[in-house]
Amino acid sequence: MGDEDDVRVDEDRDRGAFVLHVDGVEAGRADVRRRGGDDEQATIVLVHTEVDEAYAGRGLASRVVRAVFDAARAEGAAVVPRCTYAQKWLGSHAEYLADVPPRDRAELGLGESRTEGAS
Repeated sequence: MGDEDDVRVDEDRDRGAFVLHVDGVEAGRADVRRRGGDDEQATIVLVHTEVDEAYAGRGLASRVVRAVFDAARAEGAAVVPRCTYAQKWLGSHAEYLADVPPRDRAELGLGESRTEGAS
């Protein structure tokens, strides 16, 4: 991906997705479900991440997942990564683990509970 590429990720709440555009062309998305608010913790459940094959190998899936986590932080919402790509992504972006509720971290085997020998 060159520096000249225009890459944007915008949330489309009507579609329930964070949509990736490269040079104005839709190139992928992260499907999400929102829950909570008012009396309970607002949460974004990251269900699925997908990037068109024509754009594979450029680190774009990582940008989409980061956009979901950054949007959640800006809103004070938690993120539950049900998507296996997002779970793997967290393995190399530990700075975002705190955005996943402790119960979900444990259930998904994220963070310290993933280390070998942990009980």
